[in-house]
Amino acid sequence: MGNWKIKSLYYGKITVPKGNLTAGLDPDLLIDFPYTGFLLQDGKQNVLVDTGIHEDHIIDGKAWGGCPAEGGNSFVLNALEMEGLTPKDIDTVVYTHLHNDHAGCALLFPEAKTYFQKDEYLNLLNPLPTQKIREDFDARTPGDLAQLKDIYVLDGDMILPNGLELYKVPGHTSGSMAIVVPTAEGRYVITGDIPHLGVSLFPKLNKMELLGGEIVDITPAPDKMMPYLFNSVIYNHYAAYDSFNKLKSLAQEFEPRWYLTGHDCWVINKHSFG
Repeated sequence: MGNWKIKSLYYGKITVPKGNLTAGLDPDLLIDFPYTGFLLQDGKQNVLVDTGIHEDHIIDGKAWGGCPAEGGNSFVLNALEMEGLTPKDIDTVVYTHLHNDHAGCALLFPEAKTYFQKDEYLNLLNPLPTQKIREDFDARTPGDLAQLKDIYVLDGDMILPNGLELYKVPGHTSGSMAIVVPTAEGRYVITGDIPHLGVSLFPKLNKMELLGGEIVDITPAPDKMMPYLFNSVIYNHYAAYDSFNKLKSLAQEFEPRWYLTGHDCWVINKHSFG
């Protein structure tokens, strides 16, 4: 086991019909899904996973899919301040992927070591037509990355000297990346948006936690949707099945508690792991 501690960071929220993220199940259930970052600490280093959405990408109070949203630089700064930190205290930034709601505030951390996958950068520069329609990538991001001073472009899986494990898991984007964090409790997996929600890995779940802690009933996936629950922003189903199978093997156990996804409310509510 490792000595890392994990804190989930609230970067804002987007209000989306649940069905949009769970293959059409529960289309009338509107949920405030968080924009989520993670602070990883081992007593020596402060590692940040993802930097949220930039306020300029929220137009007239709406973001991806025309859904109501809030977020931006001030949310990231506030999340760090609540942990007693400023951007200068962040040694390393790791990106699960470079979508607008995960890499929007990159310029807050110009001096930090910055890790992302090569194929993710290529996807950023050459998005699919479907990715362009929804503006999955922020047009500012290539220029932002060009101003960062210490970039590490990865090509596949890697274990860093500090013990963090980085795994390429394409399907949502070409270079999506999961981070395995070894803690005293066990191995947590930060998934980014492959999957967005734990229910995608565990489709038979019948409860979901909302921001604030309320528990609501949800529809378990029918058997024909097994073993995993995809959505409309899985762009490569072949790659995604491989990635989900890979994720299944990385955590301490294949149970929901070990998977810290990009938009699950319970992850924000619990806040501390390890």
